[in-house]
Amino acid sequence: MLISVRSIVVGLLSTCLVNGHAHHAPLDSNYRIDVHSHVIPPIWRKALISAGYPVKNGTLYTDDFPVPDWTLDSHIATMDSLGVNYSTISVSAPGLSFLSDAHEARTLARQVNLQMHNYTRTHPTRLGALCLLPLPHVEESVAELKFCLDTLKFPGVGMFSNANGTYLGDASLDPVFEVLHKRQAGVFVHPAAPGCHSIAMGYPIPLTEYPFDSVRAMENLLLSGQRAKYPDVKIIFPHGGGAMPYLATRIAGMASMPAMGGRSIPESVAELSGYYFDTAASTSAIQLTALKSFVGVDQIVTGTDYPYVPVTQIEAALPVIQSNGGFNKSEMARINHGNALGIFPRVAKVLGV
Repeated sequence: MLISVRSIVVGLLSTCLVNGHAHHAPLDSNYRIDVHSHVIPPIWRKALISAGYPVKNGTLYTDDFPVPDWTLDSHIATMDSLGVNYSTISVSAPGLSFLSDAHEARTLARQVNLQMHNYTRTHPTRLGALCLLPLPHVEESVAELKFCLDTLKFPGVGMFSNANGTYLGDASLDPVFEVLHKRQAGVFVHPAAPGCHSIAMGYPIPLTEYPFDSVRAMENLLLSGQRAKYPDVKIIFPHGGGAMPYLATRIAGMASMPAMGGRSIPESVAELSGYYFDTAASTSAIQLTALKSFVGVDQIVTGTDYPYVPVTQIEAALPVIQSNGGFNKSEMARINHGNALGIFPRVAKVLGV
């Protein structure tokens, strides 16, 4: 019977015996958790096509960007080739916001979540699922959220900067945030297309509008007071936080004006810098220096955006994070996995650390 080297390493990392008792050992500093990877379940792809998303030369497009081919086997194989030990998987934009019927949205959410659950059961020490919610349908989303977190024991939740124009921060989402806050849940927020597609000037919306939609969501969470109301939700924004490291002081400054509510500048900056930001497409020296200055090492997590970002780009990006950011070995351990384990304690439990 052949046993892979990876299986041996994972076993050694998970537990060891000390004086006859099980002792959980810390992970090696190079152990890498990817908080930003996507699955493309066939049932979701089929629903997108049925909803009218275009297929050109056999390729499905969402937000004017090609949806790549994906299989579970290829996902695991790519993780191996990239040196990614564990991934949290989620569905990318547009999520389920294209479904106007609440019952239909909830039904598809359940089907996709059960499929992701099956993926994680097939690879329990490699994959953890982030719940897909049928937003903007709030009542249905609360029910699905409780099912995923309390019954399926998902490690976290996937949300979007906006769902068909309903941005995070909107008061209608308070019931969702109440559930998340009570459970101190970890949430990965992927950007989505803004309602006005013309601002993309005919280019694919992910090119620049995704990073800016993350800013819109964080800005709305600040100005609406929703983030301050539910501070125990641990939230990740991808792509280095979009443009937030560069715009936070501007937003805070304007929010301090009487017409904007007269908020405290230091408190606003503290809130805007209180999120976790991943490294997907954000591994240049300029980006990492800004992140290190804005949020510190304890709030940077590893993200790849596979399979939407080509593997060749990810292969080039992951090895240069340490040098471009000027991080030491201890700091890289936090970025590689330590911070992610704090956001998703159920992953730590699965890994035995």
